[in-house]
Amino acid sequence: MGGSQVMGGDIPVWQAVLPVLVLCTATALRSVLPPFAVAVGTLTVTVETTSSGGLGPVLIYTDLLYAAALYGAPWLCRLLQVGTVTATLATTVVLVLTGDRSEGVTTGVIIALLLISPVWTGVLIRNHKERADTERQRAAQINRLAELDRKTVLQTERTRMARELHDLVANHLSAIAIHSSAVLSLTESKTAEEGGVEEDPVLRALAVIRENSVQGLAEMRRMVVLLRSDRGVDDDWDRPQLNALGALVEQARPAADAAALTLHTEFPESFPEVSSVIEVTAYRIVQEALTNVLKHASSGRVRIRCEAGAEQLTISVDSPLTRPDGRARQRPVEHLTTGAGAGLAGMSERAALVGGIFDAGPDRTAPGRWRVRAVLPLTQNS
Repeated sequence: MGGSQVMGGDIPVWQAVLPVLVLCTATALRSVLPPFAVAVGTLTVTVETTSSGGLGPVLIYTDLLYAAALYGAPWLCRLLQVGTVTATLATTVVLVLTGDRSEGVTTGVIIALLLISPVWTGVLIRNHKERADTERQRAAQINRLAELDRKTVLQTERTRMARELHDLVANHLSAIAIHSSAVLSLTESKTAEEGGVEEDPVLRALAVIRENSVQGLAEMRRMVVLLRSDRGVDDDWDRPQLNALGALVEQARPAADAAALTLHTEFPESFPEVSSVIEVTAYRIVQEALTNVLKHASSGRVRIRCEAGAEQLTISVDSPLTRPDGRARQRPVEHLTTGAGAGLAGMSERAALVGGIFDAGPDRTAPGRWRVRAVLPLTQNS
């Protein structure tokens, strides 16, 4: 063998390997530098085809054309479409005019498969990806618009609710507070003029009415502000707390005394730290249960219990269901068990929202008693 190795007896090894190495290097850059890769590939394949006509470099070149049509800029994609079609037609015409016609047509078909086919395949995939991206962007825009519409509708409804609460409920509470204050002022003045010092139960009841109406009005106004704002409840919100249950019971004592009810509480010395949702839920359930007791219970003892365990908070309020003489309570039991009272439904919904259990009805273990019981979990999933 001579000074340089040859392949097939007449082609040196370096001449066969060098184009493949150049095309493989260009292939590594096909997605980051498509114009450079396809330019190097075109030059290499042109030189290789005119010199030896090897098929290996041409197959690698088809992948460069495909990648350039897929990843290249739009101008490069259009240039490749026009260029490959023009080159195929020109080569076919030259071969047909200068040689055998059938052989020229056959060669033109092969060139079309090697040049036009990869480019148009890349174009089809490119168009499909662009359409998919466009549809995804359109879907995301539709979702944003739908969310914006939902927030707008929600804020509009909240504003309407705030307006109705302010114009109707808040005005009624204001009237109650004003009239009770006026009656208290007149009665206290008259009592002072007459030199009376004994506290009148009517005055105590009026004081409770005024205090509750003023407190309810303040909470109503905070609720109106919350409904009109676009933010949720934060740490600054003056929310009810478990430690305030004692004060809540004390506020109800004057009304309970007037109804011949004795309120007995069983609260722990200190409540555990729980989430704000649990605190509000427990407070509102006790508040609503006390309201129902003052409305419907017969005279007797009312027991309000709150037990804090390791994983749950248990609240129970039981009250007399019938009078000591056996007569029915002020309202029939059937009205509370089957009626449309919003209080029991509201307590049940509050407990369900935090994953708790709620039950209200006649106490089977103590005949003649009505019991409200709620079990709330102390662990809340965010």
